[in-house]
Amino acid sequence: MENIKLLFCIYCILLFSCLYDNTIQAQVATIKGTVADSTDSTGIPNYTVYLKGTHFRTITNKEGQFYLQNIPFGRYVVVLHTSGCPRKEIPITVDTTELIFTPLYVNTPVRQVEDVMIDLENTAAGRDRLKSIEGTAIYEGKKTEVIQMKKVDANVATNNSRQIYAKVPGINIWESDAAGLQLGIGARGLDPNRTSNFNTRQNGYDMSADALGYPDAYYIPPAEAVEKIEVVRGAASLQYGPQFGGMINYVLNRGPLDKKIEFTNNNTIGSFGLFYTFNSIGGTLGKLNYYSFYQYKTGKGWRPNTQFDNHTTVTSLRYQLTKKISITSDLTYSYYLNQQPGGLTDSQFEKDPSVSLRERNWFTTTWRIASLSLDYIINDNNRINLRNWGFLGNRIALGFLGNINRIDIPTNNRDMIWDDYKNLGSEGRFLTKYRLLSSKKSSWLIGYRIYRGHAQKRQGNANNKTGPDFYFLNPDRLEGSDYRFPGLNFSLFSENIFYLSDQLTITPGIRYEFLHTEANGYFRQSFSNIFDTLRKDESRQRTRQLYLLGLGLSWKHHKNLDLYFNISQNFRGITFTDMRVVGISALVDDNLQDERGYNIDLGYRGDVRKWFMFDISVFYLAYKNRIGQINYVDDAYNIYRLTTNVGASESYGIEWFTEMNIFKLAEISERAGNLSVYATAAYVDARYTKSPYKNVIGKQLEFAPPFMLRCGLNYRYKKMSASLQTAYVADQYTDASNARFTPTAVNGIVPAYQVSDFSIKYMYKIYTAAAGINNIFNRIYFTRRAASYPGPGIIPAEPRTFYFSVGLKI
Repeated sequence: MENIKLLFCIYCILLFSCLYDNTIQAQVATIKGTVADSTDSTGIPNYTVYLKGTHFRTITNKEGQFYLQNIPFGRYVVVLHTSGCPRKEIPITVDTTELIFTPLYVNTPVRQVEDVMIDLENTAAGRDRLKSIEGTAIYEGKKTEVIQMKKVDANVATNNSRQIYAKVPGINIWESDAAGLQLGIGARGLDPNRTSNFNTRQNGYDMSADALGYPDAYYIPPAEAVEKIEVVRGAASLQYGPQFGGMINYVLNRGPLDKKIEFTNNNTIGSFGLFYTFNSIGGTLGKLNYYSFYQYKTGKGWRPNTQFDNHTTVTSLRYQLTKKISITSDLTYSYYLNQQPGGLTDSQFEKDPSVSLRERNWFTTTWRIASLSLDYIINDNNRINLRNWGFLGNRIALGFLGNINRIDIPTNNRDMIWDDYKNLGSEGRFLTKYRLLSSKKSSWLIGYRIYRGHAQKRQGNANNKTGPDFYFLNPDRLEGSDYRFPGLNFSLFSENIFYLSDQLTITPGIRYEFLHTEANGYFRQSFSNIFDTLRKDESRQRTRQLYLLGLGLSWKHHKNLDLYFNISQNFRGITFTDMRVVGISALVDDNLQDERGYNIDLGYRGDVRKWFMFDISVFYLAYKNRIGQINYVDDAYNIYRLTTNVGASESYGIEWFTEMNIFKLAEISERAGNLSVYATAAYVDARYTKSPYKNVIGKQLEFAPPFMLRCGLNYRYKKMSASLQTAYVADQYTDASNARFTPTAVNGIVPAYQVSDFSIKYMYKIYTAAAGINNIFNRIYFTRRAASYPGPGIIPAEPRTFYFSVGLKI
């Protein structure tokens, strides 16, 4: 706790220093200009303009114009650069508050994908990929996607994952949360439960409950506050941690550089009592860039007993200490309260999916994250990034945990599970560029990670009321369990891009992991606080050291085409969710082992004459000691749900994304707008190959639909944009035995479903209006069978819903 207080004090001191220094700062200037074609004097878009040896960098707009803000007085070298042209350097002296260049003439560039981001106006609407090097991170040879949120037409009020992730192939989405309070996605046969198989981050730092012991993402930033979402597949294990799924990073908006203050307001109303408001303020005051938002949403839900309230706020400050050093601090707070209507059996779902059999179930979380990071650009070839963060949070689940085919007796006490999290983390990176074997510079990255997590998880009786009364009846003598889970993680990692030629790179990497986890506490096999003989005390600890290796290859045989390959080892340590007992019919294998394996990607991506974009790849995922649940019968014929290492599995398949700009292909004038059609699809064959349980071998993995397809149309005309999409997901199973039906509905098949969405947005001066329909054809379906909260049982997805938004920006 003292460390958290210290981090908060540092934040307050930094904030005061920034505001104080702003009143006595050195003079700063704005640099403006136009980069123009030397042949016809027309402005050139997407030309990189930066001050050599500093972080000041921008890209020209559609008219070729650029501006650089808050430049301290002094001598600089302006660099103009794009692929296919030599750099142009212009020495300047900044000694006035505004420096305006007459057109800077350059030769017409031949653009290449490897050095600049693709112009989103002319290519895939809202989708891109990470460059080979982003800041102090290396992505060469890796499968990556970037979702540019300002180009996505979606229901941002509910963080609609179907629309937001529509152009990321192979993503399996759980739609058990109509309000968008949590994110549940998986891929390649990995469990979508709260995105626990991905390393989830916000602005580069952890945002999950406990990245080491409980990597579930109960918090998700409001979509409207997000600039972009970076997705790195399994090869992310070397730089971001050993998760099999990869890494997802939500990069939040920053304040505008050319305004002292900008205010944004957006309000949404929708079906079933949805109300959403988003308000932000940001700008630049001298050396200080600031951005802060507050979001509130509430609703009743389409089923009874589904009301929710959500408050989220983030304040971000970026202060430019010198030309080369900047400090950024974020404060995040999120809280929500959600009544949960419970699950349904198969027969109940078929009869009436809108019914609720639970009126006493509630769920709440509180998330607090503080971060402090430093960026130091030593020179053009060397830079350092340091980031530190602290986290305080909790999650509380309250209600009747019994199977959905059992009646919740109102006079009985409710069950409550209360988790508290206290985490501290630090990461550092150093990246340097050097010449070797090629005219292009190779790049070497080395970094570290230190993480300390501590969680307390308690389970016991609460009162028999119907409201959200979050307190234990016997806090000093809990009827269920009481555990502490301290954990320590230290990592070292390194990757190096070697240019074997101007087109061919090889990127080897290595990661060292030290992990120490503990579980100290007790549980009762039967809920009681009277018979201490039923209490089972435990004290477990485990220390591991391991090395993960990886190798990437990239061949850019054409300026806009890239063949890539990557193989990376993965590891998933036992989490305290795996180690503790939640229900009286649950057991944990005493010999539970960590999960190990590796990912392979081989793909081809690029764009053809700016009208056809694609990324097509094959993958292979090997998984050893896969943890899952099976039914276990003891000598007394009691049936338990046993958490154990079910066996080894293999997943392989193909993932593809394609998008075609119809108007460009048909050579229709840009005055008519921009019409594109896209498709993302995945074929997956994921099965158990080895297991001590013979009835499992050859069975399909849980949460691995063999086919997924998302396709749609995007149309943009001046200030109007619209999107129509449809998604199809094939049958999938929820347990290793591939049971199609169980009386409790916890296990069984999730039938194939198809759902469509439409969104439209229009901007007029400072005003914005948007509307849409989700689940246009009112399909009745579900994507999840819950073993516990928010069920247990089938969790129906939402029917047809409407929304309408109005907003302004001044």
